[in-house]
Amino acid sequence: MSLIKSKKRVADHGEVFTPAWLVDAMINLVKGEVDRIDSRFLESACGSGNFLIQILQRKLAAVELKFGKSEFEKQHYALLALMCTYGIELLADNITECRANMLAIFAGYLNLDESDELYRAASHVLSQNII
Repeated sequence: MSLIKSKKRVADHGEVFTPAWLVDAMINLVKGEVDRIDSRFLESACGSGNFLIQILQRKLAAVELKFGKSEFEKQHYALLALMCTYGIELLADNITECRANMLAIFAGYLNLDESDELYRAASHVLSQNII
């Protein structure tokens, strides 16, 4: 992924994306919190979700480790993990992309499709949590 979408966006909004290696290193600094399914994270300039995606993936790994044998618990704790992530973004296209990226991670983890009730619940959560 490029660190910028356009020079105009950088000039107008100061938009520069954090590289994946730096996201990973920064999240490692709060590993104990990321491993807690119910810990809350707010990304105040979330862009397309580089930090939030990595946080959600780590939380889902914790869900799998603790509740992977029970489909009921796995689904509900995965939704809790999603509900504990928040993002604020200035640009509407980034908000749309962030929500889509997070929903894809969530749906992929639980093998959901768009007709699934849990998919729709996750989509609603993201519509409220990523603004």
